[in-house]
Amino acid sequence: MAHFSSDIDAFKECTGPYPYRNFVWLISQLGYEEVKAGKTSGARRKFFNKETKLLIVLHEPHDGEMGRGMVRRLQKDLEDKGVI
Repeated sequence: MAHFSSDIDAFKECTGPYPYRNFVWLISQLGYEEVKAGKTSGARRKFFNKETKLLIVLHEPHDGEMGRGMVRRLQKDLEDKGVI
């Protein structure tokens, strides 16, 4: 669990960029699962936590790196929801 805790801290302190695959792993550890949105969803991704009923919506970056703006928005969103 110490490793997971340090991953949360690393994300909270990150100013961008941040690897998308690391974010997906992190939120999966927080109980989120990807919701398949259909053929026309493009790069849009949705992650839902069945326990808390919270939803995260974002666009998967084509280069695999979430930029500063996306990182800050997700940090704020997860903090406001009490997830991190």
